[in-house]
Parts: sequence; C-alpha cells; structure tokens
Amino acid sequence: MDSVDSEILNRRDPSYIRSVLPWLGFFFDHYHKATIDGFEHLPPGRALVVGNHNGGIMAPDMFAFMVAFWRRFGVEKPSYGLAHDVLFKVPVAGTLLAKAGAVPAHPANAQALLERDAQVLVYPGGDLDAFKPHSRRHQIVFGERLGFVRLALRTGSPIVPVVSLGAHDGFYILTDGAEFARRSGLKRLTRMEVLPLVLGLPWGLYLGTGPYLPLPVRMRLQLLPAMTWPHLGPDDANDDVVVRRCREEVRQVMQDTLDRMAQDHDTGVRL
Repeated sequence: MDSVDSEILNRRDPSYIRSVLPWLGFFFDHYHKATIDGFEHLPPGRALVVGNHNGGIMAPDMFAFMVAFWRRFGVEKPSYGLAHDVLFKVPVAGTLLAKAGAVPAHPANAQALLERDAQVLVYPGGDLDAFKPHSRRHQIVFGERLGFVRLALRTGSPIVPVVSLGAHDGFYILTDGAEFARRSGLKRLTRMEVLPLVLGLPWGLYLGTGPYLPLPVRMRLQLLPAMTWPHLGPDDANDDVVVRRCREEVRQVMQDTLDRMAQDHDTGVRL
C-alpha cells in the first residue's frame, strides 16, 4: 500500500459536524424531504458503503445520507467519505468537507481507514455517474472502475450498497461531454472524465461541473443487505476476472433496486 499522510485522515472534526447538523437536517427535511431506509443493514464494524452518485458536484443525496447517518449513530462514530482531489483545492469548501470526514479518494487512504474499522462511503462511478445525462438518471454507472471491490477484498470489508433516487432531477444534464473530455486530454490533466452541458439554477444553460442551486426535489435512499464473498480472500483482489464478477453483482443488485424505486411516481419529482 502507498504511504498515507495520517494528517489527512485526522481532519474529521466531530464538534464541527455537531454544529452544522441541525442546519443541514432542517434543509434536507424540508427542502428535499429526504427519506432513508435500511440502516439496520449496516454492520457495527468496518464497512464499505457503495452508492450511486447523483446531482453533480452538489451531490445532495450524499449529504442527505450523511445527515441521516449522524442522526442515527452519532457524530463520534468513525465515518468518512471518499471525494475527488479537486474538491480539496477549493478554498474554504475543501477545508469544511475535510472537517465533515471527506478524504481524497486514494486507495491507500480508504484502506487505512477500513483497517481502523471505520465506515467509508464511496461512489465508484464518480463523475461518470454524478454527471450522467438526464435520460440515464435511473442507471447505475460504474464505468470500468474496480477499485472498490479490490479494496473490500483486501480489507475483508463487507460492501453495503445504498441506492439513491431523485437527486438527479435537481438539474438537467443534456450531455455529459465524456467523448470531448477524453479527446481533449481533460481527463489526463484534471482526472475529470466529463464536461457536461447543463440546464440549472441560477446559471441557466452552462458548460462544466461547477456548483448550482438544486431544485427542491424529493429524494429517497435505500440501504441494502451487506454483500460479502466468504470464499474469496485478499489475494483474489488481484484477479481481474473475479473482481469484475463481484463488481457486476453489486451493480446489478443496485440496478434492480433502483428500477423498483423508479416505479414509485411519488419520488424523484419536483415538489
């Protein structure tokens, strides 16, 4: 494992989380009316919580999950979220995210946290999932990313899927611009795989992955039973065939759940 800067992993500040929780809770209770079920599936020890990513850089469903988690388990429980490097370069915002438990999404960081028996939230689809076109909003998009399964196998951590619906209606993505990002070298320079064309507040029509004001949409999140592979061990994390099979199992379980949730016309719609 690559060396880990322990200072990065120790920026989480429970007192800060405690101070902002009432404000965040009020917002997600009343603006988004978020509902979250299935916390009984979360084991008491280490776990890799794997979600589908919606709503671009604002990720309202991610914050809704964090609020519900802190309310249920308390702010002292060791819990973290993996976030894109670029967010930590944003003045003030990067610092506040770190205090809330965000760490750069490097395998070494995640492994170190799981080996401390922390619970770690990860969105394997990253920007591909967060900025998928509106027409694909009910799809689980992981791309070719395998790292979360390798991580679970190496650390003996159960994967707990959490499926989200509704947040992708908070703005409207016409196209993700993935082909342009690939051809232009944007991915190589910034590690961003998309350059979306977006219709959203307050900017109207704009190009890029910047902040916006999410529309007041209802959100529903569902945690699913933990997934483990007792017949597999740390060495299997190096077998691409095995890892891809496990990833597809996780993705399919999440997609089946999202398909069922999407049939409920009372969720994922503007208030």
